[in-house]
Amino acid sequence: MSLIGTGFLTIFSFVFLISIVVVIHELGHYWAGRVCGVHAEAFSMGFGPTIASWRDKRGTVWRIAAFPLGGYVKFLGDAGAASEPDAEKLEEIRKRMGPDAERCYHFKPIWQRAFVTAAGPIANFILAIFIFASLALALGGPPYQPPVVGTVAEDSAAAEAGFQAGDRIVAINGTGIDSFDDIVTEVVWRPGEEMRFDIERAGEMMVLRAAPRATEVEDRFGGTRTLGRIGLGSVMTPPLRDSYNPVTAIGYGIDRTWTAVSMTARYVVRVITGRVSPELLNGPVGIATAAGQTAVTSVEAGGNAGESTFLLLVNLVHLAGFLSVGLGLVNLLPIPILDGGHLVYYAYEAVARRPLSMKAQAIGFRVGLALVLGMMLVATWNDLNYLLGQIF
Repeated sequence: MSLIGTGFLTIFSFVFLISIVVVIHELGHYWAGRVCGVHAEAFSMGFGPTIASWRDKRGTVWRIAAFPLGGYVKFLGDAGAASEPDAEKLEEIRKRMGPDAERCYHFKPIWQRAFVTAAGPIANFILAIFIFASLALALGGPPYQPPVVGTVAEDSAAAEAGFQAGDRIVAINGTGIDSFDDIVTEVVWRPGEEMRFDIERAGEMMVLRAAPRATEVEDRFGGTRTLGRIGLGSVMTPPLRDSYNPVTAIGYGIDRTWTAVSMTARYVVRVITGRVSPELLNGPVGIATAAGQTAVTSVEAGGNAGESTFLLLVNLVHLAGFLSVGLGLVNLLPIPILDGGHLVYYAYEAVARRPLSMKAQAIGFRVGLALVLGMMLVATWNDLNYLLGQIF
């Protein structure tokens, strides 16, 4: 595919993914606010100059903006001092707003404010469940190979640990393994860390231990990532694919979402505790690259335009499910300025029976901003290293 075609697909895919997961996140906040009687002054799909707008019967202005990279919902009172009021400031705001105060977010009971705040991440998790369940119902589960060792690379970590062809891997570090992809998923982000493998060999259970070796892996765009490899290959058999009915598809969607949540959470914890490199933490460039790789691979795999388009949409929607999980989980981190930070404030208010002082909230905001900017700097540094790796 030409460079122009690849660039177009990358931009389209990135915008498509970001728009879906962010708009659904904000719709979660909007819906919960509406249930709790909070007035939404505006809901924007995108940022920048307004392309089109209209006002609904509830007085909410809906707008479509020029840059479709997310969106936001603005509740009544979400401006100025009302964004971080303490008890004294709340009373001043109530007097100034008059009857409208009853529709203001900040004057709702704690549980309603917490519900509105948590509804954004919850919407992301529901979206992921819906995506995974719908794809499983329509297409069946993803093709997979059984977790049986087909080959063991010479002089590899697996060879040193004593793996043999025919071994069935039952669990890794206590986590059940159902497919060969599960093995890869558990191994890739643990380079250098000794892992426990529960295997079945000739009807008997055994335990082997191996530490994945850090390996530079190059993708189709010329960029490199450092991933863990132990040197195992799958058996060469026709891939398996599970079928689902509406009930089991929902169960599959929940399980798939929970797996993504737990893996992401474990990675974040391991980065924070210094047990794993933050190299896989990526920013917009990393997301765009993943989207572009998915799009290009899908288009090239199709036999004709119709098949390529179908594969493109299916794979992008599937990727949106994982991105939605990531967005929901990150927003639940207990960092001020994120949804999780607001939930911490509400927990304090519930226990102390008063809001946190504006001074304390301001300090928390600055600390939270510093933490978020720090994560963004790390992600941007990783993105720059990736780009430089493509050039040089």
